[in-house]
Amino acid sequence: MLNKIKSALYMSINHYWKDLSKPDVLISSLLDPRMKELSFVTSEKCNDTKNLLHEKYNEMQNSTIQPTIQSTKSLVKKKKHTILASLKKSSNVRSYNEINEYFQLEEIDFENNPFTWWCEREEKFPILSLLAKKYLSVYACSTASERLFSDAGNLLTEKRTRISPDLFKRLIFLKRNFKHLDSIHKSHDDD
Repeated sequence: MLNKIKSALYMSINHYWKDLSKPDVLISSLLDPRMKELSFVTSEKCNDTKNLLHEKYNEMQNSTIQPTIQSTKSLVKKKKHTILASLKKSSNVRSYNEINEYFQLEEIDFENNPFTWWCEREEKFPILSLLAKKYLSVYACSTASERLFSDAGNLLTEKRTRISPDLFKRLIFLKRNFKHLDSIHKSHDDD
């Protein structure tokens, strides 16, 4: 029984996390200022991920900045006879690459919060900060699943393997919901 559970767990993990080095998985690490160098993957995977970031950046730039550029161009066309209009055009339509500037900065310590880092630099990196919020917002926390596996490990041991799967599920459910038992029991006493 224990080997069946381990096998099922392994198959599930393998199904959902086949290749953790794909660019669409690594892009969140690239946008984390604590590990943006991607030193844990090959240079080829790193370059593929950077190329994907450039694609996402261009998509975001075209969808968010394009109306501003068009309104600026129409403003410049209306005032093209003045000297200040040409200066305004060069400052408003200026295009700089946030990605290159971001990669030139050093990685931050692991103790630092990447969300705080991006909030502090939101004006400097407006499009990249939007992408970072999008990709870093799904923060993986394994605490609940670790507790569940710990409970399962305490119930199902090498010496205790004859528990039926149905009983096993019920015992885990009771263990995880034991704190609510009093509230359920009191509601029946009131009736």
